[in-house]
Amino acid sequence: MQVPAYSQAPRGPEPIQGDRFVAPESIAECATFRDAVSLAWELRAVRGMTQRTLAELLDVPASHLSNMLNRDPVDRHGKPRQDLPAKLIADFERVVGNRAVSQYLARMAMLTLMEEVIQQRAAMK
Repeated sequence: MQVPAYSQAPRGPEPIQGDRFVAPESIAECATFRDAVSLAWELRAVRGMTQRTLAELLDVPASHLSNMLNRDPVDRHGKPRQDLPAKLIADFERVVGNRAVSQYLARMAMLTLMEEVIQQRAAMK
């Protein structure tokens, strides 16, 4: 009997430990999406998990994942590094065991919404 590959799994990997939220102060320190991804990886539930294991669970080449987790947005040749694709965020968070990336995105959306409200109120005066 052959076990289906991860890419054929309907839901993705199960959480290693219960999904947890990251302290808002830590999320506020993230200046970029890449910072949030790096924070999520640093706070992974299973400390001994390697990038190679994460890559296998996400069905992503290890070299690509290494670029996605690198805090430096450009490589030594000045070429931009790949960001974690949106389609992998949910599975990535399930595997690392925290919601840092989603929290960062929600915070950015809230800031954008707040800026819009402030701008609309200023225009009404």
